[in-house]
Amino acid sequence: MKNPPRWAVRLLELFCAPHLREEILGDLHERYGRDVLRAGVAGANRRYLLNVLKFIKPFALKRRTADDSTPSFLHPVMIRNYLKTSFRNLTKYKVSALINLFGLSLGVTACLVIYLITNYELSFDTFHPDRERIYRLVGIEKFNPRADSHPAGFVPNAVPAAVREEVAGLGTVAAFHNIRSTVLIPNGSEKPERFEESDIRSEEIIVADPQYFDIFQYQWLAGNPKTALNEPFQLVLSERKARKYFGNLPLVQILGKQVIYWDSVQVSVSGIVKEWGKPTDLTFTDFISIATVRSSRMKQSINLDQWDDIWSSSQAFVKLPEGAKPEQFNAAFQQFSRKHFQKEFKFTPGLQPLADLHFDGDYVDNYSRKAHLPTLYGMMGVAVFILLIAAINFVNLSTAQSVQRAKEVGVRKVLGSSRKSLVFQFLSETALLTLLAVSVALMLVNPILSASQSLTPTGLTFNLFSVETGLFLLGLTVCTALLAGFYPSLVLSSYLPALTLKGQSTLLGGQKGYLRKALIVFQFTVSLIFIIGTLIVERQLNYIRNKDLGFTTDAIIEVHSGRAGKTELLAEKIKQLSGVERVAKQWFPPMGMSYMMTKMKYYGKKEIELDVSAKVGDEHFIPLYNIRLLAGRNFQKSDSLRELVINSTFAKRLGFRKPADALNKMVEFDGTKYPIVGVVADFHEQSFHSKIDPAFIGILPQARNLGVKLQGKSAEELKATLARIEEQWKAVHPDKKFTYDFLDERIANLYEKEQKTSRLVTIATAVAILISCMGLFGLATFTAEQRTKEISIRKVLGASVAGIVALLSRDFLKLVFIALLLAAPIAWWAMTEWLKDFAYKVDIEWWVFALAGLLAIGIALVTISFQSIRAALLDPVKSLRSE
Repeated sequence: MKNPPRWAVRLLELFCAPHLREEILGDLHERYGRDVLRAGVAGANRRYLLNVLKFIKPFALKRRTADDSTPSFLHPVMIRNYLKTSFRNLTKYKVSALINLFGLSLGVTACLVIYLITNYELSFDTFHPDRERIYRLVGIEKFNPRADSHPAGFVPNAVPAAVREEVAGLGTVAAFHNIRSTVLIPNGSEKPERFEESDIRSEEIIVADPQYFDIFQYQWLAGNPKTALNEPFQLVLSERKARKYFGNLPLVQILGKQVIYWDSVQVSVSGIVKEWGKPTDLTFTDFISIATVRSSRMKQSINLDQWDDIWSSSQAFVKLPEGAKPEQFNAAFQQFSRKHFQKEFKFTPGLQPLADLHFDGDYVDNYSRKAHLPTLYGMMGVAVFILLIAAINFVNLSTAQSVQRAKEVGVRKVLGSSRKSLVFQFLSETALLTLLAVSVALMLVNPILSASQSLTPTGLTFNLFSVETGLFLLGLTVCTALLAGFYPSLVLSSYLPALTLKGQSTLLGGQKGYLRKALIVFQFTVSLIFIIGTLIVERQLNYIRNKDLGFTTDAIIEVHSGRAGKTELLAEKIKQLSGVERVAKQWFPPMGMSYMMTKMKYYGKKEIELDVSAKVGDEHFIPLYNIRLLAGRNFQKSDSLRELVINSTFAKRLGFRKPADALNKMVEFDGTKYPIVGVVADFHEQSFHSKIDPAFIGILPQARNLGVKLQGKSAEELKATLARIEEQWKAVHPDKKFTYDFLDERIANLYEKEQKTSRLVTIATAVAILISCMGLFGLATFTAEQRTKEISIRKVLGASVAGIVALLSRDFLKLVFIALLLAAPIAWWAMTEWLKDFAYKVDIEWWVFALAGLLAIGIALVTISFQSIRAALLDPVKSLRSE
């Protein structure tokens, strides 16, 4: 047939195989004539179109008998048609497509970023051979029969060697000790090259047993792994450290080079290993042989024969034999404890799996960065909820559009399209949109990671060509496409052609759209949970920032320790400087990560023994930090401990009702009795997670750090004062780097995890609200379009613009209120659990939920008001003209 009408050709291209088109057109011409074909859809009589469609149907069905066995809906021609039609529909419905693309892009980006973070954290130390057999030697400590038991990540110095000899079948045991040191590299007769302690991470240098390299496998670049740590004064370096110390010398020539630790312990390089390129907490780079301890001045600080205390540098790893289980050594460990810890101090060894090292905060150490596993699981949940919200947007907007696409479905069904082919058609549209969203996410992920380095773990990178990342993206694309598109495709493909071609259809969930409303409620429930969480987390952080700590933190710096004997000289020089208000010798400031617990006894009506926090400082310590005296006086100047000042909690624990009652009472510390000369108000020593403990303040010879109170408020004045202090430091310590910390910054570091939580919850809230608002905006748009004639009739009957806006807004606001009722108990439970970790915290008050509800209602009103007002202002004459 020559020059067939365009509409007929399009129908045939869409539904019929190429080899059938001429045959169908010829039969149509013979049966209905050229004029009917020319009239086509343009003719007012719908019967013509129905007759043509019925005639085409059996020919279209012939495709299923084609020579190839591919199902018709998976035929390459049909797949091409799916994609072509999908692209046309996305460009035709631009507003809904952009809203869906924006929502899906945010959801996919959030999922991808959170996946990268959680996958990175969960991959720490998972690459070691036989990792399931590697354990850390830990234990349970108890300082006296009346004290509580505590988990300990450290072990007494003598335990690892004794366990190796006495516990049968335990396998390989390797002890090690973290040390801090400036590093000197001898340079012939010239001055040694110096690497400051502050420039070397504290977790990099260890003194280790040779068995360490039997447990953890390294690639050896130089040296013999079997003998590298067997003798005193031997050292194994990582390749990076060898390059740092010795430059670009060939690695073999670095063997035998000398390195000096602790100013006088000179060791020789006996091996060089390649660092692991995967996430690990074991970032050690300098391995000094443990035999060096007994042959050098190290034995003064590391007593390998000590049983009666736990020092934070002494640790060990164990590699069990094949088939051995940690439980089978419990009895042997109990017997070991009874044999070696018969006095007041008790220690029972135990084994901690290597897999728990990165997550278990009960066992502290000097090298690992602890990740909070519940937070990671929470982040995964946030990612799922954000993706669900984006998918719900797609479902809502797609089903709201269903009326506009009902006739399209009817035409396709009359032409012989099966429900499967229609489902594939609509799923292909979702898949195309999802692929676009994944592409947008891939472009956004690196900028987001760069902009949020304070929230992401150090070392996190995005590698698109990683197999794991590729599989995740594939799974995410498929799941998102199915999640967002499967239900709408089923609904749209279920329409009956006899009704849709007559202009009749059934909306999702009936005319009232119950399912669509339920989905909106779910979206805003999630958003409200995030809003309430954000408000409560921020309230707790404000409480932490503003609560009186019991001492002053403004313009106070801590100048880190110098050499023994020079602290007093440096303090006198700094006191003379303009811009310095006060200087105090100290061990640590009143509050921070570092603190020391000891034991004290009081002999009153009965003996009382307490675990007490020791704050070591001179007579200027209390005035410098403006700690308030409740009774008595400050202790007098002395070069050793002679009298004590205690806090109010200490006085109460001793049984005194009033602070003044504790004055002149004697307490025993380290076998010597000291008088209490003053009582100060309680002050916080640790974060708000911990209660205030009994504490004393006194001077000890170990107080080698300085607390300095600066004058002046402007940044320029403080900077000038710090420069003058640095000059005095260099005059006293010409070969050491000047370092200091602001006290308020150190205190802020105590709440780093909470600050990150606050930012993450805030970001999740913003993303969830934004996606929900985009969906609400789209639904408001379609609702306004569907009710255009109703609105016009109401305006003709005298309805005001305000009344119509209220009419269109009321249904949505009801849904937000229902969401608040559902979100409130969930958010209350979640935040109650989060606040349980704090000893000092805010109360969860009713107004937080009311404020969250008002915010959600305000956001919803702003979102839908534009479309509501626009619909209310339409000219009713134009809307009703076609009736």
